[in-house]
Amino acid sequence: MPTVTMTIEEYEALMDLVRSANGSSLMTSAPGAEMPEPKPKKRKKSKYSRELGRQLKILKKKHPRTRVTNLMKRAHRATKKALK
Repeated sequence: MPTVTMTIEEYEALMDLVRSANGSSLMTSAPGAEMPEPKPKKRKKSKYSRELGRQLKILKKKHPRTRVTNLMKRAHRATKKALK
């Protein structure tokens, strides 16, 4: 990094300039870094999806060592029966 030599008056003038700019032009960061964009609105979970989650949780508790793919099949069947 290069060495910059300046007088106290020059330094004070530079600092005044920076303060008067209030960070608008000299000390800008990446655009959008100051204000993050709002997150998109989450979609409402369907009745089926909520029931499937419940059934899957019950089955995992009953059969902890069974593969998830098999539990999913069972949960789907149980969900269809529960929603009838």
